[in-house]
Amino acid sequence: MAKNTRELIIGAFINLARRNPQRTSFTMTEIATEAGISRQAIYQKHFNNFEDIIDYIHKETDQQIFNIFNKYRSERDGDPITFLADYVLPLIYEKREVISTLYISQADPCWKEFLRKIYSKWVLKNVNYQLKYNFVKEDIAYIITTMAISFIEVWIRKEHPTPPEKFREIFIQLTKTSLCDYIVSKKEAG
Repeated sequence: MAKNTRELIIGAFINLARRNPQRTSFTMTEIATEAGISRQAIYQKHFNNFEDIIDYIHKETDQQIFNIFNKYRSERDGDPITFLADYVLPLIYEKREVISTLYISQADPCWKEFLRKIYSKWVLKNVNYQLKYNFVKEDIAYIITTMAISFIEVWIRKEHPTPPEKFREIFIQLTKTSLCDYIVSKKEAG
């Protein structure tokens, strides 16, 4: 029953955040009412406050994804972008309701920074870089992470995101495309 109650609480939070995308927090009373449970049920075994709910979502949403990332070995798995496309995009898609809500609402204003911080560490450890233009490896890791997060955000926040097996090739192409290739002059555009 406790796991069910926790799922009800998270579901209630997601529903409230989707209906009120500009709000940065919700009271435990609002969440309890939305979940159809008492506030005491939330406090007794689950969460002490709204921030605990956000922390739990970070950990739960990210746990499986990061476990997959931690299994990556360049000598065995090759290109980290293809690895991400093959193994991580399906998990993101599976958790799309929660993840897209965090992207489209203000309920967790630190969501993108949380992702950047977590995944930049992985990039630093697992990706080889060409250091150019007076950038250090931390700068390159930040750029790589930010671009990958942006591509995933644009994909997953759609009402009906393309299934990962179809988005895979698009994602790989997006990561291999130069920024200049996205930009056309007004004359070329029309």
